[in-house]
Amino acid sequence: MTFANAAELIRLLLRQSDRHPIRAIGAAELDPYDPRFLRSLRNVGILVAREDLPDDGDSIFEVIDGSLIVVDPETGECERHDDALDIQTFDIDIAALCRAIREQSGLKGPGPMAISTRVWRLGRYEQHGRAAEICLVRRLQEETAQEILDHVRGAIDTETPVALVSLGSNDLPTVVTRQLSGLRMTVSRAEDLLRDDPDRPFALALGRVRVPTDKQALDARLQIDRIGRRAIFEGVEIDIEPRDFDAVALLADEALAAGGWVSKESLAATLQASTKRDSNPEQVDRCINRLRDAFRKNTRLKAVPSNGFIDRKSKVGARLVLASSEIAFIG
Repeated sequence: MTFANAAELIRLLLRQSDRHPIRAIGAAELDPYDPRFLRSLRNVGILVAREDLPDDGDSIFEVIDGSLIVVDPETGECERHDDALDIQTFDIDIAALCRAIREQSGLKGPGPMAISTRVWRLGRYEQHGRAAEICLVRRLQEETAQEILDHVRGAIDTETPVALVSLGSNDLPTVVTRQLSGLRMTVSRAEDLLRDDPDRPFALALGRVRVPTDKQALDARLQIDRIGRRAIFEGVEIDIEPRDFDAVALLADEALAAGGWVSKESLAATLQASTKRDSNPEQVDRCINRLRDAFRKNTRLKAVPSNGFIDRKSKVGARLVLASSEIAFIG
């Protein structure tokens, strides 16, 4: 028997946890998933079975040796279910969910701990000399944003970068996202960060999170504004097509972190995510050419090299030819 991907169940847990109150999950919703995975969620306390069985007023429910017996009181007829899970309801324990995310994501430092009913501090993420506190956030919306910011900054030092990981959608107005940027916070969605790793199903790919930069980094030669989706080079905004922005951001992120090459496969996946269409090596090559031209053909820039600051190697990928000290992410 083929079971549904465990990652889809985790996404369901995240979505249900973002609702108010946190919604329970019925047995019918769990039926497509591997019973062994469901038992593991129960064992670690993420799924908590409700003690009370549903009462429809006409039947009697009893659990005997793990099986569910439904008795019609008038006829005495019995219906047996081999697994009592068939009609059970399960609550989601948000604390246990946070523990699983923290452990499998490799976070350190304080956490997990509840900052408020909406915010959980998961721990500290560090990579390539950059660090940020990771907070899991419920119900991050325009009307709740200020309350959430106050709670986070009341619990975490104002000089510490914070990455807010929202359990649900986070379509915040520009004015709010810029306020977040000014407070050295960024926002990502938990579903978008799931690794889909069968060995670590709750692990978040936190390398995709843009850690807020230091204030002095705003003087960097190349600034990538993720909120406004702009690339600014030596004070000049570069004319980059919307479909190519995530690709240049990926190149800048790699150059900032390690100065290495970004594979063609990674660039193709980024283009596919940006355009919602299948991508291939030829489209990657065309994307790199467009990015090079964005630098080379900008008349306000001086002394742009022939490669447009982007090296390309056949069957390998591309890299941004700038030092890490020359690159900064804004927000």
